[in-house]
Amino acid sequence: MRSIFAKIAAIAGISILAGCGGPVPGANFVHDPYQQTVNKAIDTAVLRPAAQVYDVATPALVKHLASNALNMLALPGDAANHLLQGEFMASLRTVGRFGINVIMGAVLLDPATEMGLPREGTDFGVTLASMGVNEGAYLEVPFLGPMTERNLVGRVVDMAFNPLNYATGLPTGTSAGVTGLGVVDGRYRYFDLIDRTLYESEDSYIAARSAYLQLRRRAVAGGTTAESLPDVF
Repeated sequence: MRSIFAKIAAIAGISILAGCGGPVPGANFVHDPYQQTVNKAIDTAVLRPAAQVYDVATPALVKHLASNALNMLALPGDAANHLLQGEFMASLRTVGRFGINVIMGAVLLDPATEMGLPREGTDFGVTLASMGVNEGAYLEVPFLGPMTERNLVGRVVDMAFNPLNYATGLPTGTSAGVTGLGVVDGRYRYFDLIDRTLYESEDSYIAARSAYLQLRRRAVAGGTTAESLPDVF
């Protein structure tokens, strides 16, 4: 466990050193030196058909429970990031939400929301922003969609908070399988939004980039991640 946190600290330190020297984004600033457009092709060939099959082949209750379970796996990271951001009460509320849903909801149900403890999502990308790390260049990461260099580093660190990484007795590949399920589930839940962005926009690349940067900057300003934009396109 100590080595995991040492790696997290090292990644964070490198990110801070690398990010502070980059361009500082304004409200309309876009730093996009790569102009890669791989994700629409991936979505057309893989993610969109997978989401359609998932929708048709999976019962509604199973999809709901799977979404709850994926949400639960994100809560330890939420709690840790709130703490790193100095949001102590938000971290405590997230720990409380996790405990209630484990004890009363058997992981798959969400009684905590009904009890007034909805998810207050955040991530290490927001944590890095609170440390003064610039967002860096805009990227399109295959299967993960729109991202910035800062949030790509944040995603890697957030993976270290996943409880499945520390569970024993699980079959090999369980964590990777759950990650894949999360990608397909996100594509299913935001199906109409992603279709409008990728297939109905005059320029899908610009539309996705603009929406992503606006919502991420809003998340940084507000301290929580926006739920209205998925991680996949």
